[in-house]
Amino acid sequence: MFEAIPEIPIWLAFALASPAFWAIVHVLDAYCVDRIFERPWMGLITSGLCTLAILPAIWLILAVEGIEPMRWKNIFQCVACGILFVASQRLYFQALSITESGIVAAYWNFIPLLLPVGSYLLWGEWLTWRQAGGSALLVAGSVAFCLLDGNLQSRWSAFGLMLSGGLLQVAYFLIQKELLSECPAFQAFVVISTSIGVLSSAPLIAKPIRAAVRSNWPRLRSAISLLMLIEAADLIAIATSHYAVNHGIPSLVAAVESTIPGYTFLFSFALYATTGKWGEQEAKDHLFLKLSLVVLLAVGVWLVS
Repeated sequence: MFEAIPEIPIWLAFALASPAFWAIVHVLDAYCVDRIFERPWMGLITSGLCTLAILPAIWLILAVEGIEPMRWKNIFQCVACGILFVASQRLYFQALSITESGIVAAYWNFIPLLLPVGSYLLWGEWLTWRQAGGSALLVAGSVAFCLLDGNLQSRWSAFGLMLSGGLLQVAYFLIQKELLSECPAFQAFVVISTSIGVLSSAPLIAKPIRAAVRSNWPRLRSAISLLMLIEAADLIAIATSHYAVNHGIPSLVAAVESTIPGYTFLFSFALYATTGKWGEQEAKDHLFLKLSLVVLLAVGVWLVS
């Protein structure tokens, strides 16, 4: 009598979950950059330290499941993923310091455009006309989001930062896909997360960085719970994206994850409307136009996928 509800492919379920957690991270990171961090890169340091605090529990789960021997090639791939991710996050925090989180999130839409190019260079796969049209819409939507920023200097600075970050993320996706063909997914996630935590915290070796953290410590100490919450959401976002790539095609995963701006604008607007403190007041500016652009991006995602 009732038709069965079609099952959602497992890669798509993970890919749809990931943007929701990335949106939480984007909005709360923007709050920290504006009100807690004295310098934008402080977010990278706190992220690394919080990751290292959470990692023992994750390693314990891996130990219970069983740790399999890894080839040196796979270990180097995990470290390379960590380097690429941390470098892209450094650019991301710098972009957050000069424009709103929803616009920064929109620039990640370069990834589903650039990934097929990387796939062509590595494996000879190329875009169909439909995918090319979808990619063009994604780029047009990202540029339109850029133009909504009223500050000419900040809009193009953030654009350049996030384009560079997108290129780093493309390399991260491609290496990750090859890694997951040879290594258990959860173990790879744990090793990548460890490299991210260590690399993000490594600048503390430098005395000026430690001095800057000590200067910022009173604010950081009062926000430890918030910083741990952000990092927990960050690790969940990384994990769901990681498993989506493991079960699916990187280009399609990146295309689905380009819905992050929609999640971010809605989450930021809802928080600001209900609390007046969290989120960003700028989220309501040009709201109808921003939502229209989200629809345009969704059409681009549909064409790409």
